Amino acid sequence: MDEWLKERKGYWWWVQDVTQLDKEAILEGIMNYGTWNDFLYLKKQWGLPIIKELFYYMTVEKKRVNLRKEPIALYTNYLTKYAD
Repeated sequence: MDEWLKERKGYWWWVQDVTQLDKEAILEGIMNYGTWNDFLYLKKQWGLPIIKELFYYMTVEKKRVNLRKEPIALYTNYLTKYAD
């Protein structure tokens, strides 16, 4: 996964070593700036249950949401339909 992250460094341009990102930061970057294929890669690597759990934490439990409205709407609908 380290090489995959390095190839997409532009999603986290302010981070010196993208291989040190945690799953939440990776998911946030992909949901905000990535392509659908990037998301499908994460889905394959982590599975939908982990993605759904992280997404719920990022959008419901945290006080500050760093995702834009459009990705929240898209992934809420997708995860509701396919992750249950």
